[in-house]
Amino acid sequence: MELKVHRKDDQVTHLALTGRLDVIGVQQIEMHFTVHTVSHRKPTVADLAEVTFLSSLGVRMLLTSAKALSAHNAKLVLLNPSPQVLQVLELGRLTAIMPVETDLDRAFALLGVK
Repeated sequence: MELKVHRKDDQVTHLALTGRLDVIGVQQIEMHFTVHTVSHRKPTVADLAEVTFLSSLGVRMLLTSAKALSAHNAKLVLLNPSPQVLQVLELGRLTAIMPVETDLDRAFALLGVK
């Protein structure tokens, strides 16, 4: 599992995840993901286009960050999840908590960021 930071400034954090968000993948990136999202306390876009699998632990990691950001009046928007990942999110009705977008500009607009 790999985490790349595309943008981190006073307005927003934009991350991209690559690989499987399974037990091993979550163990590899959870601390870094939390540092870049929750501790920054800014709206966040997490690009999931390259995430090939989302387990319950991966869902927990995303949901925990989304709820922590919400406590600071910030949102986590998920960008470009694969059909398999999107299905997991929709089955768990998680898209109400973590909105999904397919376009980066629309994701930024949803967060009120330019």
